[in-house]
Amino acid sequence: MAEIVESDESGRIVIPKEIRRELGISDKTKFIIRKEGNGRITLTKIDVEEMARHLEEELKGKDIDTIAEQIRREINEKAKKRYASLSPRQ
Repeated sequence: MAEIVESDESGRIVIPKEIRRELGISDKTKFIIRKEGNGRITLTKIDVEEMARHLEEELKGKDIDTIAEQIRREINEKAKKRYASLSPRQ
């Protein structure tokens, strides 16, 4: 299904009612919007609850604190390299 819609002065567009109904879109539905080539954008509906359930399942039985600490260390190392000129001189 395709329809022509237009944006308002704030850049908002309305997703037609039939499409919203078909895709189960209601207020507070979350989306990922991506800019692609040739003036194209994609809008992907995400289900935050489903993502949380999936993460819980994936991480079940794993030491989340250890994983989080490892990620923090990796981020700090990358930040130090990328923004080396901002680090205090020793």
